[in-house]
Formats: sequence, C-alpha cells, structure tokens
Amino acid sequence: MLAMALEAEVDSYLASFADERDDDGRRLVVRNGHAKARSVTTSAGAIEIEAPRVNDKGVDDTTGHRRRFKSSIIAP
Repeated sequence: MLAMALEAEVDSYLASFADERDDDGRRLVVRNGHAKARSVTTSAGAIEIEAPRVNDKGVDDTTGHRRRFKSSIIAP
C-alpha cells in the first residue's frame, strides 16, 4: 500500500509538469527508475521499499535553482 501511495505521488508530480519541454521538445520532468531498496519502520513493523526516482531539469522561477522532487510520504 505504501508503494502504491509513492507511485501515485510521483505520477501526480509528473502530471503537474507534463507540458514543460526543453528546446528539443523533450520533457523536463521524467521518471528515473527506483532508488535502492531500504528498510522503513512503520507502526506495522519494518518493511522494504524502493522509492521511485524523478529526474527534474526544470528551474524554480523564484529561486533560480533546479526543482527537486521531495516525497511527502517518506524522508529522502
């Protein structure tokens, strides 16, 4: 269930930037596989997860720095 929530969170992030393209017409925000499996402790006990990765080449207009996907479900 945690894995499905993480995938839904990434899908939502990708959809919010789906229209952003570079000069060659390629998307600036794409899925980039999964991170290494790690153990996360929950109230039900420790479970192993592979968090989805996102490659975001977009730039934040206010700061001028590259945007980064940060999950609100699990810590980096």
